[in-house]
Amino acid sequence: MPIVSHVKLMATIPMDAVNRVIEAWARTLKEEAPDMYAKMLARIPDKQRFVERLAQPSHDGFAPFVNPSFVSKGGQPGQAIQNSQASNLKRSYEKYATKLAYWFGTVEGVVAKRFKELVDMLKDGFGKGIAERTLPFTGSRIEGRGLAPIASLWLVDDVRVLDYLRAGDKVIEGGPYQICRSQDIPALKTALNQRLIQAGASIVKADYDAAAISANNDRTNRIAQGFVDPALGINPFTTGGLSHVDFIIEDGQLFLEVQVSRV
Repeated sequence: MPIVSHVKLMATIPMDAVNRVIEAWARTLKEEAPDMYAKMLARIPDKQRFVERLAQPSHDGFAPFVNPSFVSKGGQPGQAIQNSQASNLKRSYEKYATKLAYWFGTVEGVVAKRFKELVDMLKDGFGKGIAERTLPFTGSRIEGRGLAPIASLWLVDDVRVLDYLRAGDKVIEGGPYQICRSQDIPALKTALNQRLIQAGASIVKADYDAAAISANNDRTNRIAQGFVDPALGINPFTTGGLSHVDFIIEDGQLFLEVQVSRV
């Protein structure tokens, strides 16, 4: 039962890297603010277009949830509720336009000053969220790939993956290893990448609860096993098994452990 491939991928990202992503996010939003405002005005230039593009679609989505025969505790029939909602939406254009002008207007000679200040106010909350629930798993254009795309490339023996490994990643045995048939490579990469992003976010949200980690690992390994080429003689992917794709806690840190062993 030789282990032919074994790697541990870190599920954290240094705060200096997070800060670079946050600053780039904020800088891009602020630089694009004038264009954003111009595009919104072009898309919704007047009340008629507001009704067509926002109010009516909103009402169409809301109406089916209110049965016309329904009567509220206050005695208002369902049809009247629908009509009232539609009427309120159609009358809200002025409020919509006023809010846009407020946030994107020029103040003290600064274009979109209030919007830019809002972006700066939101940076801390945005940064904390992406540092815990997003960047470690997805990566970014600025800081490189996260563990989900790295693991997905690892299990299809894409040699580029060696260039994507981060300082905290640990190759323990072998290297990238293709577990599926060549024609299944695109599907495996897509399925595993999506699953690991979902699993990572779920585990963080559950505060690294052992049961949440185990349940997510079970789902991930079922996906991996579904792509295994039987001709390769690979031990089945199972949580904690000889072959596995498992989130683990090691020295108080979350890692993704990818191991492939052959019969």
